[in-house]
Amino acid sequence: MPKFVTRRAVLGGGAAALGSLALGRDARAQSNDPIRIGILLPLTGSQASYAPDCQLSAQIAVDQINAAGGILGRKLEIVFRDDKANPNAAIAAAKELMGEGINLFIGGLNTPSALAIAGIMPDAKCVLITIGSVADSLTHESFNRNFFRITDSAYSRAQAQAHLAAQKLPEITQWGGILPDVEFGHALWRSYAHGLRQFYPQFAKAEPQISDPVLFKFGAIDFKNQIAGLVRQPVEGVYQSLTGEDFLTMINQSRPFGLTKKIKVFMDLSGELIFAKILKQNLPENFWSGSHWYYGSYLDIPTGKALYDEYVKRTGDKYPTGYIGPAHMALHAYAHAIKAAGNTETDAVINALEGVEFESAKGLISFRKEDHQVISDINVIKLGPKDNELGWEVSDYAKIPGKDLLGPATPGKPLVIQG
Repeated sequence: MPKFVTRRAVLGGGAAALGSLALGRDARAQSNDPIRIGILLPLTGSQASYAPDCQLSAQIAVDQINAAGGILGRKLEIVFRDDKANPNAAIAAAKELMGEGINLFIGGLNTPSALAIAGIMPDAKCVLITIGSVADSLTHESFNRNFFRITDSAYSRAQAQAHLAAQKLPEITQWGGILPDVEFGHALWRSYAHGLRQFYPQFAKAEPQISDPVLFKFGAIDFKNQIAGLVRQPVEGVYQSLTGEDFLTMINQSRPFGLTKKIKVFMDLSGELIFAKILKQNLPENFWSGSHWYYGSYLDIPTGKALYDEYVKRTGDKYPTGYIGPAHMALHAYAHAIKAAGNTETDAVINALEGVEFESAKGLISFRKEDHQVISDINVIKLGPKDNELGWEVSDYAKIPGKDLLGPATPGKPLVIQG
């Protein structure tokens, strides 16, 4: 994972320069002009493949909100900028939009960019809702009041996945992992292992046997040593957080070692339908993955059904990825908060976001006031190869209530996992 950027490093011209960007904003906030929200996405660069779903999701939300009359009699308008999945580019893009009078932002698909943008929000008197990064630090040691997260944290998702493993896979008691050798990877494993120890005795009536995780370096192109290490371990289940090309490379390299035959279940942090659409029949059997939003869990909810139907209408694709959910949810969060506040001023919107509860594409959600972590379902889906026109299928899914899996709220302090 790229090195975190400190708040001091990203302030650029300093607090005074950022503060000047807010001048003139108040006058615009009281006009009948459109309410403009800035959306920072990796439109180019290594993570550009995630951006189209986020863009489409946001546009669907805006069209739906405006068709229903807008907000306070004003239309909603979104303005996209390229953060290039790079902290410095993200800050530059945010400052450009701040200079145009925008104070409400959505973005932060990857952790370095999310930390960088969140860090400049207080001095610029702006608000950010992140729609991708799950890093625990955002709601703990790096938290500030101008930041909100509308997706799972790493801790809450790992806890939910361990909860699911204990309930649905009680016979799989020997667990290992393959994770990046950085603090995020170590923290994610601590969270998952903690969940296994907590939930297996409760639901599976068994004690899990947990091997040390196999670690890899970001940017690695050869995973043979890690694969061999997993093959040697007495593990039946593997928790993994390889992303994108890293996972595809690992799976292809693992076949001569027989890893996918040995491992009875893969529990994956976040690859979901993206991996299925690429690997098709090469997907491992019994592959469970976390998702920001699994459409199949919410077709009985008006907002979820409306989002799904509009996505299918515009794309012809019946299988949206989880990245269709968060931007849509974030825009609806702003819409409800602005209505509750009666204006778009930063402090008023923050106060409203802290208290708002609304129906999103994931049903009723709200933010925990202490650390602005979303309180919502956590989605996990089971994927596997299938001899059909897709080459894969979703054979099971779960929406796990997240309220009791958030962990302690410790804004300004690191998350400490006990036990």
